Amino acid sequence: MPRATAKSFTLRQVFARNVRVVRVNAGISQERVADEAQLDRTFIGSLERGERNISIDNVERIAKVIGYPAHELLRPDFPEAHNLDATLTRAPRTARLYPPETRARKPKQ
Repeated sequence: MPRATAKSFTLRQVFARNVRVVRVNAGISQERVADEAQLDRTFIGSLERGERNISIDNVERIAKVIGYPAHELLRPDFPEAHNLDATLTRAPRTARLYPPETRARKPKQ
């Protein structure tokens, strides 16, 4: 998402930032949000970067998954109003996606 002051964000950028802020502060992965909202993970990523327009139905799905009312996610002052750290950019990884034994290549014979 392009850097801009809070007052110059479009509504799409405000929603995108707020979804990411909630997700990262809660330690939830994009994969989990996508799975529970029945959306594609790449959709969630592009949404959080402000690259996607989103339907009202998908706003509702995502809001339910992350636990905030949809209208709250449209507030420009959302992080401050909910005491969330807007400077965090990544949720902490809790498990390796690809365990070492599955990534190791077998030697050719």
